[in-house]
Amino acid sequence: LYHLSNPEGDRNKVQISLGVKFYHELQPHGVNELMKREYGDMLVAPESGYDVTIVVDLAAMGADPTVTIMKAASLRRNCFAALFEKFFSMQQAGNIDEKAVLQFRDQETLYINVLKDRVTVIFSTLFSDADDVVIGKVFMQAFKDVRGKNPQAPQVLFSYLEPPRE
Repeated sequence: LYHLSNPEGDRNKVQISLGVKFYHELQPHGVNELMKREYGDMLVAPESGYDVTIVVDLAAMGADPTVTIMKAASLRRNCFAALFEKFFSMQQAGNIDEKAVLQFRDQETLYINVLKDRVTVIFSTLFSDADDVVIGKVFMQAFKDVRGKNPQAPQVLFSYLEPPRE
């Protein structure tokens, strides 16, 4: 859930607040530190009812505002990034057998596990519409097929109804 406003009516500033129900689950994985690193002075105390808030000063963006705009647009993505950064760093350092479970939506859960030679990420998704099931299968098959064309691509496995062994 996003909330955009002009703090104290200042039209040169845009305040962007984000509320995600799983934010507290990301805190042990360094989300607050990642937000500080990515947003620096833009990061302010969260607006009431939200988990993270940034303020973009439109007058200070300069001639090429693209970097600032992309940072602001990546707010939700960067929340997820904290979890992935932690697990990829642990795998590089050889810290193995760590797991996390994140329920990021109703009926949708992310499982992540670090092993010596890989990081396994499992997205458990429930499609309630038959058309969505078909689209999901086609989409995942396309991901899987990329591996045949590019051996450097990460391995993608998917199953329908049958949960993975991991």
